[in-house]
Amino acid sequence: MKETFIQKYYPYAREAEKRTGVPTLFALAQSALESGWGKKTPGHMLFGIKTGSGKNYGGWEGKSQLITTTEYARSANRSFPFIEPGYPVLTSNGRWKYRIKDYFRAYTTPFHTFMDWAGLLTKSTRYAIAMKSKSDPYRFAEQVAKAGYATDPNYTAKVKRIMRQISQVIKAKGLKKKNSLSHMIPIALTIGGIALVIYGITKYKKSSLAFN
Repeated sequence: MKETFIQKYYPYAREAEKRTGVPTLFALAQSALESGWGKKTPGHMLFGIKTGSGKNYGGWEGKSQLITTTEYARSANRSFPFIEPGYPVLTSNGRWKYRIKDYFRAYTTPFHTFMDWAGLLTKSTRYAIAMKSKSDPYRFAEQVAKAGYATDPNYTAKVKRIMRQISQVIKAKGLKKKNSLSHMIPIALTIGGIALVIYGITKYKKSSLAFN
């Protein structure tokens, strides 16, 4: 399952790195962590980005979905659209654990989600220091964590462990050499006012995201 996930999403993560600078290895690890290695990808959601301010960072077209998730906070008075009965619960490390429902972004294709997430990192001043370490994926992960990316106190250790697993598969499968992005990444065409994505052929509404 893990190898299938990596081979499926590697081309998208790699293309997103070419366009934004966000390391492929970190992008794959984060998406694997968020989605359970692809077990949960409603609306092509791989990174768990909430609708938030409604800003498009590079691939979001405004679609949303209500998802159940877990959040950690230093306060027992956080506000969410819905908090499940019995929560929050105080954990052994002093943080409060919430089981909630909140509104998350939904996407047209996997490439849209990678570009939107990468855009969030590159366009936010919060992650400016991390972007200076983009040539070192592991250092990049550490800096993103320090900037407050995740509420899970064990986030850094988890994501770096997954990065090492993914790195082994990339090397073993020779993905850097095998993948030809020209036929893996969707190409948008407009014919008679209808947008088509060539690699299936799949119809979707015209997007602000241009595929080259």
